[in-house]
Amino acid sequence: MMTFTGHIKDGVAIPDSPVTLPDGTRVRIEIDGISSESWTGKSIDELAREQGVGPITDPAKLAIDWPADEAIDEFLDLVRQVRH
Repeated sequence: MMTFTGHIKDGVAIPDSPVTLPDGTRVRIEIDGISSESWTGKSIDELAREQGVGPITDPAKLAIDWPADEAIDEFLDLVRQVRH
């Protein structure tokens, strides 16, 4: 068995040094140095507490202004086209 070290960048495993293996070679990646706590699910309340956020009390904070130079009908037409 061959062993290489590396890191993850943009969701892709990158070896720390060049690896000469043919395309399509099957590999097994073992995670090193991450606690099992990182892989467990957390409740919404736990995540909110960790991030220092609370519930939205004013729905207007979620609203955005639609750009005046863009017609909503054109946007909706585009959404319908993409969905079909």
